[in-house]
Amino acid sequence: MRRVFTPWCFAIACLLAQSGAAQESAYGLQYLGASEETGDARARGLGLLGVALNDAHTAITLNPASHAALERMTISVLGVAGGYSANNGTITNDRTFARFPHLRVALPVFGQAVLSVGFVGWRNFEGAYVLPTQSVGDFTYTQDFNRNGTLYTIPLGVARRFGKFVQAGLTLDFLLGTIDESWTSGGDSLLAMRTRRRDTFSGRGLTLGIMAQPLPQLTLGASFAPQFSSERNEHFTIEDGRSTGGPTHRDSSALSDVTMPFVVRAGGKLALGPRWMVASDFSLRDWESYNGRLYGLTGTDPVRSEMRFGAGIEFVPQRAAWWGRPTYRVGASQTTWPQRVGGADLQERAIHAGAGMNLRGGNGRFDVGFEYARIGNLGDNGAEESVWRVLVGFSGQELWRRKSPRS
Repeated sequence: MRRVFTPWCFAIACLLAQSGAAQESAYGLQYLGASEETGDARARGLGLLGVALNDAHTAITLNPASHAALERMTISVLGVAGGYSANNGTITNDRTFARFPHLRVALPVFGQAVLSVGFVGWRNFEGAYVLPTQSVGDFTYTQDFNRNGTLYTIPLGVARRFGKFVQAGLTLDFLLGTIDESWTSGGDSLLAMRTRRRDTFSGRGLTLGIMAQPLPQLTLGASFAPQFSSERNEHFTIEDGRSTGGPTHRDSSALSDVTMPFVVRAGGKLALGPRWMVASDFSLRDWESYNGRLYGLTGTDPVRSEMRFGAGIEFVPQRAAWWGRPTYRVGASQTTWPQRVGGADLQERAIHAGAGMNLRGGNGRFDVGFEYARIGNLGDNGAEESVWRVLVGFSGQELWRRKSPRS
């Protein structure tokens, strides 16, 4: 067999570049961090999570049934870079970030099944703030807070086609990761105290997916992940804050279980002739069942369900360029974050655009996408952010031993 493409080294290099140093939204400091789950660059260029795209050129998907469409060994990686500009009416803070939140490998095997494994970023918790100087009598002091960490899943999946019009799949999702927090209080005396807490998570969930094609032009998709229990190991210390190697005044650990919320996704794709396609999808995650840290959150800002809706259109030109046939896409999305801020819902509204190119010989695809979003409202939430993101997706595909039985 002639090896038309070997993407292993590229994928390994991208995985090694995964960094936990991403600086996330200021709203990520509140309660639950910022969502990092994402479809591939094609889906994001359409404003979607890709629940119903049934894409045969990428292994990156949040619907495990989509893998049943793959006929070649596929390695896919997604890179995201961008920046935030936050404004609270007094201070503007600008930040940038870059990371690889999603990587998947899928392998068709005998019996029309497709096996998969990957890395999927789940929540990001990067951020910091410093409180204004305060005083008690003649004593003045400051307090600063730092948080960093990432929760991610390792999905092990299997998918299969049943007949010509139905696909089903499931993944066993291993939730892992840590969240580090520290509070430092100090003043104009020699005393300074630093409190540290590290939460290490370990759990196992399940995602079920299905796709159906009731009409030749129409594809429907849905997935469901029930709530599951994750073990949280808390390590808590109080130490001298004047140096990193100072004495520890308290050191304790505790184990507990945290209930993670269920998530439902659904969507559809409609082909409008050979060159046009429209699609939309919806996602809901029920954080009301979450019993992890909410820092005594009550009153006007309770945790609610996290919802996302997106829709877009894709166009394939009639004439192909010499290097292949390009594809162009635009879309829009709206996300309701799970926390209320300032007594009002926290909304994220975004516009999306992108382009893609299938590689010659069925060797994969290259996609780019761009997003611009506004998060929050100065009048309703007391702060607002503008966000831009650039997404780059790459899939390498090659034959594995022989063609899939569907080929």
